[in-house]
This record gives sequence, C-alpha cells and structure tokens, in this order.
Amino acid sequence: MRCTQGEICRKLGFTRDTLRFYERRGIIQPEVDPSNGYRYYDDWQVNLLWECKAYQSLGFSLAEVTQILQDDGLPRTERRMQERIDQVERDIRIRQLELVQLRRHASEMRRAPTELGSFELVDFEGRVFVPMREDHDLVDEADPSAVAFINAYMALALPLCLFPSLERDHYYWGFAMLPTVFDELDEDRPEAGREQGGFVRVKPARALATWVDAGERWNFGLGLFDGLVAESRSRGLSPRGDLCGDLVARTHEDDGYHRYVHAFLPLAQAQTPGEPA
Repeated sequence: MRCTQGEICRKLGFTRDTLRFYERRGIIQPEVDPSNGYRYYDDWQVNLLWECKAYQSLGFSLAEVTQILQDDGLPRTERRMQERIDQVERDIRIRQLELVQLRRHASEMRRAPTELGSFELVDFEGRVFVPMREDHDLVDEADPSAVAFINAYMALALPLCLFPSLERDHYYWGFAMLPTVFDELDEDRPEAGREQGGFVRVKPARALATWVDAGERWNFGLGLFDGLVAESRSRGLSPRGDLCGDLVARTHEDDGYHRYVHAFLPLAQAQTPGEPA
C-alpha cells in the first residue's frame, strides 16, 4: 500500500498539519518525492499513525508516545500504562468529589432564599480555609503554595468569610473546602502549606446556623450576624468565635442584588436542657 497525504487525511481523519507535526517529531518517516515534495505513506507508516492516535487517546503526551513507539521495551511501556491507570483513577475520584460538591452547592442555592432568618442547630463539619483578603485588602503574607493548591481545586471549594472574634468587626475572605475533601487530596497538598500557616482549619463543632443576605457591596460586616449571635444567647448557648459563612450565591433579581451566606456560629455549649439535638 502506498497512500498520498491527501488520502491519509481523507480516509483516516488526520489533518496535514498533524501529519507534518508527527513527521517533525520523528514518529513517522514518509517517503518524499524529491521532484515535487509529495509525501507517500506505506503500511508501516499508517500503522504508526494509528498507534500514535490510540496512545494519545489514552492520555499519553506526544513525547511519551514517541518514546513508546521508538524506544521503550515492554516493561517500560507497562509501567507507563500503570502510571496512567493510577492517574485516571485519581481523576475519577476528583470528578466524583466535584459531583458531590455540585449537588451540595445546588441544594444550598435552593435553600437560601426561603430560609433567611431561620435558625437550626447543626453539626458543622468544619472547613479548611485559605485566606486571601483581610477586610477589604489582600492578605499581606498569603502562602503562594496554598493559594496555588486552592486555585487548582477551586471546583471543590466555596468562598468563605471568617470572623476570628465576635468582639471586633474584622474578617477574612478566601476559599474553603470540607476537611474530608481536603484530606482526600492529601498527596497534592504542598509541603510548605502543610508546615506553615497557609491553610487555616476551622474546627468541626456543634453550631447554630442561619442564612443571611449580604445584599449590595459595602454592606458586609459582623453586624449582619447580630441576629445569629442574639439567638444563640437567647437559647442559653455560648458562642465561641470563629463565626464563618459560605457564600452560596450572588443573584440579580427585580428587587435588587443579593449575596446569600450560610453562616455557622460554633458553640462552646452545645445545647440547653431539653434542646433538641
């Protein structure tokens, strides 16, 4: 068999640019007619094209494919396959985590407008938080490795605000994920971020939760959560700081701009006698 470049493109679905690229990488070596520059491909070159396409479809880079087709023995190719299997399994786990997060986020969005001002005692799971803004300014000493990590897995996080104290209107904004998700990603966490202060753990706790609407810009502050603090004290509960809230949605409605925050106030005292668990 001897095929022209046009026949390869038409019958096998390759483009001329792809063929030229494979040729420059040394994957294929078509016969070139010196009189007109036409390229011809025999059975062997066609086989290499098919195999190259097959390996690329499995997720191997072109550099890896070149080594597989030109240099690797069977043991090395098997190792590459196992490495790729491990990566695909990890990708599947990440996608599963993303699916759980999407469903959770959608559920929170549905609840937000109808549950404003309501209160419930919950088992707050905690958060792993990367602060990026302090009040209205960027954090001076944000850990670059922690920021890079959260940016890489932004689909698994939500914007979060954190008030370290109930005595001062001072807060942080950043992105946070559930501790279980964070721990699932353990092998990808940067060493510097683990050892330094790149990640802030908001501890799990029994908490009083509510929904607030932060509305337009400049409205944000500790005062938005006065009702939550007052409700906790009216129930005889003792808030212990670390008030935080997930920013669930920003919406533009006929009645204005809304920012829905699901807020959690950790409690030093979980419940009063007779309080439902």
